[in-house]
This record gives sequence, C-alpha cells and structure tokens, in this order.
Amino acid sequence: MAMHTRLTYSVTLSLTTIAVSLSALSSVAQTSLSAPSARPVNVEDAIQMTRLADQDYFRGADSKGHVAIFSSDEKRFVVVLRKGNLEQNTNEYSLLLYRTADTLHSPHPDILLTMSSSSNRDAISKVRWLRDNETLVFLGENPGELGQVCSINIKNRRLERLTNHGTAITNYDITADGQKLLFLAYTPAKSLRASEQIRRDGMVIKDQLLSDLLAGNCAASVYCIQQELFLQKEQQPPMQLPIRDLALDDEPLSFSPDGKYALVGANMFAEDLPREWSGYTFPNDELHRFFTDAKGSTPFGRYFVVDTERGSMEPLWNAPMIQFAPLAWAPHGDSVFLRAYLPLDGTDPTEKKAREQNQYPVEVRFPGREYRKVSEEQFPTEKTAKAPLHVALEEDLNVPPKIFVSEPQTQRKELLLDLNPQFSELNLGKAERFEWKNEGIELVGGLYLPPDYKEGNRYPVVVQTHGFDPGRFSMDGLHEWSSGYAARFLAAKGIVVLQMFKLKDPKDSNRVGGNRALGAKEQQSWKKFTVYAVESALDSLDRRHLIDPAHVGIMGFSRTVCFAADALTHSKHEFGAAILVDGIDCGYFGYVAFGSDPDKEDLNGGRPPFGENLNVWQKEAPGFNLDKVHAPVRLEAHGASAGVLELWEWFSGLSRLRKPVEYVYLPDADHMLVRPWERRTSQEGAVDWFRFWLQDYEDPAPAKAEQYKRWHELRKLQDENEKKSVAPAN
Repeated sequence: MAMHTRLTYSVTLSLTTIAVSLSALSSVAQTSLSAPSARPVNVEDAIQMTRLADQDYFRGADSKGHVAIFSSDEKRFVVVLRKGNLEQNTNEYSLLLYRTADTLHSPHPDILLTMSSSSNRDAISKVRWLRDNETLVFLGENPGELGQVCSINIKNRRLERLTNHGTAITNYDITADGQKLLFLAYTPAKSLRASEQIRRDGMVIKDQLLSDLLAGNCAASVYCIQQELFLQKEQQPPMQLPIRDLALDDEPLSFSPDGKYALVGANMFAEDLPREWSGYTFPNDELHRFFTDAKGSTPFGRYFVVDTERGSMEPLWNAPMIQFAPLAWAPHGDSVFLRAYLPLDGTDPTEKKAREQNQYPVEVRFPGREYRKVSEEQFPTEKTAKAPLHVALEEDLNVPPKIFVSEPQTQRKELLLDLNPQFSELNLGKAERFEWKNEGIELVGGLYLPPDYKEGNRYPVVVQTHGFDPGRFSMDGLHEWSSGYAARFLAAKGIVVLQMFKLKDPKDSNRVGGNRALGAKEQQSWKKFTVYAVESALDSLDRRHLIDPAHVGIMGFSRTVCFAADALTHSKHEFGAAILVDGIDCGYFGYVAFGSDPDKEDLNGGRPPFGENLNVWQKEAPGFNLDKVHAPVRLEAHGASAGVLELWEWFSGLSRLRKPVEYVYLPDADHMLVRPWERRTSQEGAVDWFRFWLQDYEDPAPAKAEQYKRWHELRKLQDENEKKSVAPAN
C-alpha cells in the first residue's frame, strides 16, 4: 500500500500506560459492590475507569457489534479501550489484539498500540481492517497533534500516518486494498474582522452568530466550522472535492466494494433546503416549518455520489433524507441499496402522491444513477462464514462492564477482560429501577442509593434529567454523561439521585407530544410533561418516606436545561439547589442571540416572541420568570458549543435580582466533557454544590477554600431572600 503523504513512526509500548490490568485477564471473580472494607466511590474513580472506546456506545447505543473488530478472515480481532489520566489531563487509548483460536484457552491480549489525546477527540477511533488481514487503519493522534488517518501492521508493528492534513480529520473511509482514501477535515478557522477592508469599511452582519462576532472568529459556530472533503489516491496528493456549505461532520462515508464510487451524507442548512422538498408529508408536521421561517441546521440531509475516477461529486437525487439510512452495496459495487424518499419530479399524480407520503427500499445503479423500487429482502447481505466466537460486553445497573467470549457451538463462555478489577476495592452503592406514573403514562427511572441506605430514613435528593438506561452501568447516571452528572458520587455522600426518565412503553411518545392540554406544540408538551414527571416522582418518593422534600436539588444538561429551568420557575415544588449545564434555556435572549428556529418557538407555544405572542412568552419562558426562582443556581457553559452567552440571561437576571447564582465557564470544553480536568471541575463541582446547599457540608480540602468563600457570600444572599419572603406585607 502506498500513499503520497505517508510518514513512519516508531512504536513504543509501555505496560505502565496500558489501560487494563493484565493480571486480571484470567480472573472470573465478580466485582463486589458492597465489600465491608471498600471505600466510597469518587469522581476520580470514574475518570480513571477503563471503558470501551466506541463513540456509538458512548452516545448510548447497544454494545453489540461495537466490542470486537474482526479481520475479514476472522483469525484475529481487536478491542479498543480508553481511560482518563488525571496527572497528564489526557485520555489514554489501547488497541488490544487477540488471536481467535487462542481466545478461549489463553485470553491474553497482544498490546498492539497505545496512544493518548489531549484534545476533545479520540486518540484511536474508527478502526478497520484492510483486505490483507495484517493492516489496521484508524484515526489517531497523540498530545498536541491533529487527528490523522493512520495504519499499523500487526506483524512488523510499523505505525504509519497516511495523511498529513493541516487540520484535524474527523471521518474517513478507505478501500479494502488501501489504495483510495476519502476523508473529511475541518476548514481552517476564519477571522471575522482581521481584514483591512473590514477594519476600513466595516462588516455587513447577516447570519453571523453573536458569540462569533464578539469573539472575532468562527471558532465554534455551526455556520463557520465546516468540513472539507478530500479524495486521496495511491501516490497522488489529496484532491479536494467540490462540496460547500454543508455540515458533513460524522455523517456516512462509504466506498463501493470496487472503489469506483462513494456515497457521502451531508446535513442541510435551512437556507439551502430545496423549496420543492416541502411537498413531502413528513412523519412530524413540524418539520415543514424549516422550509419557511428557520435558519441554521436542520434534521434534513442528502447523499452525494463521488466518482473516484473523475473526481466529481453530485447529489444522488433531488430528495431529502431524515437520518441517514444504512447502505448496502452490491458485491461488485455497481449499485447500492437503501431506504429513502424518492424525487417528486417527472411522475404522474398518483405516483407523486405516494412518494410524498412514503419512503421506499430502492436500488440505485451506477454510473447513471437509475433507481428502481425493490423489496428489502432483495438487499444484499454480507456473506461471511459463521463467526467462530461471540465477543460481548456484559453489564447491568449494578455490575460494571466486563468482556466475555463464547463459542456458539459448545456454548462455552469465558471472561476475556475485566475492565476494572480495581472496583473490588470500591463501594459503588446500589442502583435500582424506579417506576411511577405521570399523566397516566408509565415511566422508568433509576434510583442511586447511598451505600449505607436504610429503608425508612429520609435523604436529600437530586433529580438528574435527560433519560435513563436500565441495562447500562453508569457512574454518572446516564451512560458516560460527565457534564455535571454525578449520580454515584452524590449517593456516596448520602444523597439519593433520581435519574429520569424513559417511557416504559415507547409508543406513549405520541401521547405525550400530542397532548394539547400540556402545550400548543409537541415540544411544549414534552417540556410540561417533564416538569410534571419530576413532581410526580418526588411525590411518590415522599410517600415512600425515602426523601426529604425540604432538601431537593435538580440538574439539567443540554436540552433538559430548558426543562429544569421550567421546573425552577413553574413547578409547585421548591428546590434547595440547582445546576444548569451547557444547554438551551428556552429564553428570549437565547432566541434573539443565537438565531430563531421552530424548535425554540415551539417550546414556548409555537410563535415568535413579538406583539401579542410576547404575552405567551412572558408566562412560559423561564427567563421572564426568574423572580420565582428560590434555589441557588450554578450555571456551567462549555466553549465548544454556544459558549458563555447561552445561559447569560439566567446569570444576568438572577444577579440583578440579587439571587444566589454562580457561573462556571470551561472555554475549551466540548459539550460532552472529555478531558479529565474539565470532568473533575464539573462533576466535583456538582457534588460540592449540592452538598453545600442540601447538607450544609464543606469539603475541608485547602484547594477549595476560595470556592466556599464565594458560596458563603451567596448564602448571605439566600438568607436575605428568605427573610424577605416571610416578612409580613405592609
């Protein structure tokens, strides 16, 4: 395999930096969750926990298909793991190689490669085998580097960099022979005011975001950080393909088996949506509003066809995608199968009506892109020999993940890897499934209980929003959502954590979104339903004598910042403390500062906040009701998303009202925190904040003295407000 920009690295393998304890590989002992001598779990234990390094699994997907990456001859497979290094503020990644024939008898991995990342990106990701069954290709980087496409040969351990691009590469695909490479990379950051012309003549503001204008560059804006697409063939330099103003990011890239064609998925901005697409009858009627009064990103996308021989790129057809359907290439690469909407032009009225309402399984043939409807049974399936081994990650609510290997024919099963044998020294507490009803709908949440929990005792409680997965082990409460979430660490300090919620019956989603007694629009209904679900859950736990209703905290992250904010301003319950982390607040300032879209309007009734509609916003939007907030509020913003402006309405408003509020800004952080120091700041900050306000406790660590000095000043404000609230009216 030869590539124009190939660079060769030396590989140094250090057993001291490997992310697993090899002495634990043959151990079959189950990790104890409540050993008498075990110490309580803390934030550092979670940061240094070894985990499966797969982005889909990280985001919440089932681990099936994401554990072992088999070579095409199935004689070998690799597993990628990661853990945090608090000393270096890096995430360490390990690529472990197994021989399939030896796995059940001597399951010792070959430590093929270790790399670490100091950025928000993975050090090793998107691993795949080439056809020779000796070469692994992946996205890789080490501290201070930009992610590039790399390869390693499992025999000579030669690590090579196949690209040498000037910005980080975010996604790629490569042909089975390694001769053609398609990759996406960030465009260089653009300055908004560095040119002499702008300094002389000024700038016309059109669709720039306020945060970008204030910063003077497009460092984090969805409008400005675009992806460029490149095709690299054999000895030739990379060639940029002609695609502009589309949000490519981590969307599909897929070569045909013969390498002659590739499909690239791209999300669409509202400004670029073809108007004729509004003629489709989408599953959600609200999607039509993106064609009339929206700007910015949308749920719509389209596939583009790359002709790798000519270096050309054209839309697959004139029809939208809503989420990208899986692709199935014909064995020779002359056609591709997918499920999609079909173009409306050139059809008779009956066929046009059917296409407006339905998606179809189709085959698209190349080079002419002729398509025909097929049945899904006609989709090609990958013909592979029956896998000799099944490699699976096993975990549940109270059992940390371990990797097992089994032989389908004999049903023999062995522990392949205990990812965290050190957990036997920890008391992880107990989590249990909690069910209750809200608005007649059955909900499922998780209760994280203190290690010394005793039935009948009442405990402070913190409600963490954004969902629950009863089949996953989590330190934080939901997968590895370390942006503020701190379920087991709070429980270890004597605070019950309610992680909520999922619908027991997913079909009830339509009942919630369609309940016009809750809201004029689907999103408003979900907002109100979530607030009522918090209330009904707290009432249920109170009836069980499990919680102290006078000491209740709540946390929102991302979208559920809006829901937690609504609870703080509209709920019948009072909260003793709150944290809102890097999310939309459903407020007026966010609406005007970051661009209006149907979703922001729908959360507050479905109309823009002007004229008579402003009256509705004044009742609905949390930012107009900050006078009703009684809880001390900690705000947290991450620079890689909307930045410090996103929760500014809350910070400014609560400060102006002399209510206790603290704002923590992590300027280089990603939305989902990745780097160890930022995770510690967020999660330990959450533990300390809730303990201070709900338990009247201060961590005696000298490094935190300044923190508590600030919080004592906030407590004075809180005391003043409480005195005012009970003072008799004149």
